[in-house]
Amino acid sequence: MTWTHFWDMSSGGGRKLAHNHIYIEAAEEAAIRVFYTRFNRNPERVTCTCCGSDYSISSDDSLVDLTEYHRNRARYNKPKDMMTMEEYEGDSDVLVIRASEITEEEHLAGEPPEEGFVWKG
Repeated sequence: MTWTHFWDMSSGGGRKLAHNHIYIEAAEEAAIRVFYTRFNRNPERVTCTCCGSDYSISSDDSLVDLTEYHRNRARYNKPKDMMTMEEYEGDSDVLVIRASEITEEEHLAGEPPEEGFVWKG
């Protein structure tokens, strides 16, 4: 199963939700619908045109691989001082939503409405 990571970019000067890192066990398109249904916020929203998107969105087949950068406490130093998955998931800044925790309503949700600044070509 694919995992999708929503990383709050603090655009507009602040955090959007209680967690800076939200991981949803779903492909990106479905995860965006789950995110919107659960948090009533389009993760593709642009709050501030100078700061860019509210969230960086990325996906991977492995939650371990997807979280590696953020679990690396040393980040730029060698050797890596890697947090365990258990430690990382216990961090108050992190929310992990497994497929088994996604409701039927979230599975069936439609596309989120456009929010914030929208560039039209």
